[in-house]
Amino acid sequence: MTTPTVAVLDAVEVTQSIQDLQHSVTLIAGKATVIRAYVNGASGPATGVTGTVTLLRSPNDPPVSVTSTNTVSLDPSAPQDVPTRRADATLSLNFVVPPALTDVGGLNVSAVSLTDTLTGADVPFKGSAGGPAVWFHPTPPLRVRVLGLRYRMGNPPLTYAPRDIDHAFLISWLKRAYPVAEVIEAPHATIDATATPPFQCTDTNAQLAAIRALDISAGGDRRTHYIGQVADGGFFLRGCASGVPQTPDPTTVASSPCGAGTWNWDFDGSYADWYGGHELGHTYGRKHPGFCSESKDDLQDYPFRNGQLADDADSFVGFDVGDPQLNLPMAAKPGVDWHDVMTYCNYQWPCSYTYEGIRQRLADEDALTAGAPAPGGAPVAAAPAGRVARELRVTSVTAGGRPDERFPELSVTTAPAPAPPVTMEAGPGGGPLVSIVGTVDLTNRDGAIRFVNPVRAAAGPPAQPGTATSGAAPNGEVPVVLRVQQTGGGAPTDFPVTVKLTSDPAPGQEKTGLIDAVVPIGSDPASVELLVGGQVVDTFRPADPPPALRGARQSTAGGGRLSLDLDFGSAPPTDGQTFATQVSTDGGQTWQTVGVGLKDPMITVDRSQFPPGTEVRVRVIATNGFTSTTSDIESFRV
Repeated sequence: MTTPTVAVLDAVEVTQSIQDLQHSVTLIAGKATVIRAYVNGASGPATGVTGTVTLLRSPNDPPVSVTSTNTVSLDPSAPQDVPTRRADATLSLNFVVPPALTDVGGLNVSAVSLTDTLTGADVPFKGSAGGPAVWFHPTPPLRVRVLGLRYRMGNPPLTYAPRDIDHAFLISWLKRAYPVAEVIEAPHATIDATATPPFQCTDTNAQLAAIRALDISAGGDRRTHYIGQVADGGFFLRGCASGVPQTPDPTTVASSPCGAGTWNWDFDGSYADWYGGHELGHTYGRKHPGFCSESKDDLQDYPFRNGQLADDADSFVGFDVGDPQLNLPMAAKPGVDWHDVMTYCNYQWPCSYTYEGIRQRLADEDALTAGAPAPGGAPVAAAPAGRVARELRVTSVTAGGRPDERFPELSVTTAPAPAPPVTMEAGPGGGPLVSIVGTVDLTNRDGAIRFVNPVRAAAGPPAQPGTATSGAAPNGEVPVVLRVQQTGGGAPTDFPVTVKLTSDPAPGQEKTGLIDAVVPIGSDPASVELLVGGQVVDTFRPADPPPALRGARQSTAGGGRLSLDLDFGSAPPTDGQTFATQVSTDGGQTWQTVGVGLKDPMITVDRSQFPPGTEVRVRVIATNGFTSTTSDIESFRV
């Protein structure tokens, strides 16, 4: 008579991204969850087994049985310790918890059972066959907008842009690795970079900050974080965030390179995921732990040696639930071999310290006001005296026929548009609000004003007036001030501003950063000056009042893009006037910026970013920095 195999249940672990056997890491309600059962053969012949777990939400709820996604081998002659099995997803029985059982509240793994894959017989356990009771906690979603930055470089010039897979890998990784059950993504777009390549992340962050200011002004959610992706085909952009805020500050933006590089350890086809996760981590206040040639910003508080996920194999192990759509399997990430995503080390994943820190920051940011759409949805309503804002109505365009016939000549008619009601947020000292984004070099005491746009609402608290030396300079000994001069020699107003220091400077690099402020410019502004260390380093003066758009016609554009030449009639744009472009896919209820600081009277919209059949409305904002005109193009169908 054959001796039956007897099993031992060594441990049961409920994991989502990082966990220990004591379940000290918070389990997030609604997040993909895997139960890992570590079984071993106690006696009898070697055999393969599948498993079933019985799950209970409460004593009054019916039990739910879940079958393992894999099989494991029980071999009494070759026992394996628990740390070895935890380090390999194929050596544990893995059970995907049904989403309905991960709602806020408790979950009890009441029993584990095994079935012999050859005979179909039950495999008995020696000792206990029960599991832990755990609790799922509510956590806010992660709100993010990802913008791909396109550029041309080389001789002859070639166009480089992030691949679809770079965007997909980042969003998937955030869902799997970050402490969230949901990633709420504002519409993704690929846009033209305004800086000349090879540019730096401070350049792209300035562009992102200006776009974010217009988005929030148009009613976007103030809790949304922004990250830009830059393809590495033409040059490699060293990623960075526009600061590491000590308190909740979603205005902090980030930029990241992307591509197919392996970094000698990442062979899934894109490194956009963990690299983007690192830069976004900075925007949630996470510092460099100080390992693998990075700055030692958090060395005193980081709990594990060498930047690892754990100090020993018996404690924390990372776990990736995988993504079948991207052909990414479940995978364990041993705590002593993998490193925290905020380090510069290889094999990156969030440790428990980073995971819980981001979760706390998400909760703190969730208390911020989301922001309501401004009346009319327009970011600004100040039209020059004597001009009437005009609305452009474009007949619907279908995307059929040959590529050169996709966009027939647009039939454009114009008619005076009723002026929307205007409600500006009140700023100290009164006057319209203007978003000012600039770059600052504190080492060389230099800087530049990069983008100036009127806004209806501030993305954060408006700057407060003060003196050039009022209070302690937040960046050390160098105070930075925006000074608004008034026409006719009126008293200027100083606004001390914080420089958001670049998060990932190269060794020996100057201390640089971003200013991103919204200031009230008063009733008759003449200019805005940027002062660094008490010296004026740049001055912005508004151009002539922006003209109203009269029409638009299609021009040539390749790569699935719609290009429109803008007609301003007898008042063409002059130097100093720029354009912003926004799109809406919900009939004008919400708007997303896809271009800012444009100098040529033309716009380009990438059609590939919209699902087939989408009705797209396009908005053009012309501005001289202090006033603007807004015109809607309605609409084309993808």
